[in-house]
Amino acid sequence: MKKTYQICITLFCAFVITSGALTFSGNISKAYAKTGGETMHDSMVTKYAMKAVGSSMSKILDGLLNGDFDVVIKESNKISRISKYMVDMYFPDDELGLVGRKFKMSDKSMKTEYEKYAKEMAAATKNLADTAKDGDSVETYEVFDSLLRNLCFECHKASRTDWPVRSK
Repeated sequence: MKKTYQICITLFCAFVITSGALTFSGNISKAYAKTGGETMHDSMVTKYAMKAVGSSMSKILDGLLNGDFDVVIKESNKISRISKYMVDMYFPDDELGLVGRKFKMSDKSMKTEYEKYAKEMAAATKNLADTAKDGDSVETYEVFDSLLRNLCFECHKASRTDWPVRSK
């Protein structure tokens, strides 16, 4: 009897903790959605994807400055893999009830545009990795700079109302 009582108390505590954690994480997502209007990521998945890409871009630049082409290749390949799944992350299936990012264009027209950027990102990061294999830091940097300007910045200009960021 005492053991059954302890199990019931343990299960009840686990239920309360789980419910609290789920409520807390749901409130965080809602807070992110409320703070940025239509340009804010409405899901943690899309926010994570952009943070992962940004982190890899920083590591690529560090690798270039330090002459560590293995890092450039590794991080370029990581971005290429991420970009293959980004369309599904940003435009989730409505049937599952997932909320994706809100764009300044309609989701339908932006999805087509974004698919183009994602495919170009996968190809450009593969090209960056291939260029880095030659060990030429100037040429590799030029490919990196082109990627940043012609894909990352252009996609942000097309999709975000708060881009480019201006200092106040």
